[in-house]
Amino acid sequence: MPTRPASSPSPDGQDARRPRSRNPSTWTVEDVVWFVKDADPQALGPHVELFRKHEIDGNALLLLKSDMIMKYLGLKLGPALKLCYHIDKLKQAKF
Repeated sequence: MPTRPASSPSPDGQDARRPRSRNPSTWTVEDVVWFVKDADPQALGPHVELFRKHEIDGNALLLLKSDMIMKYLGLKLGPALKLCYHIDKLKQAKF
């Protein structure tokens, strides 16, 4: 019986992998891309390329604030607030 690969193709042709570590401070840019897509595929999924372009890894993700997300990543207020909500949940999680 074949096993499923650890990654699955994403709509943009890149592989998205679940982060190996639950600790976001150790995440790579691709781990962050997976997290953003998984957190809210409809609202945040279309913006994942920005995280690659701006080299947002786990440490950078934890430092993001809504004003930075809107100014530098160009997200509108709604998606920026949704991302901040998911980042706050991530910070509160025990890893």
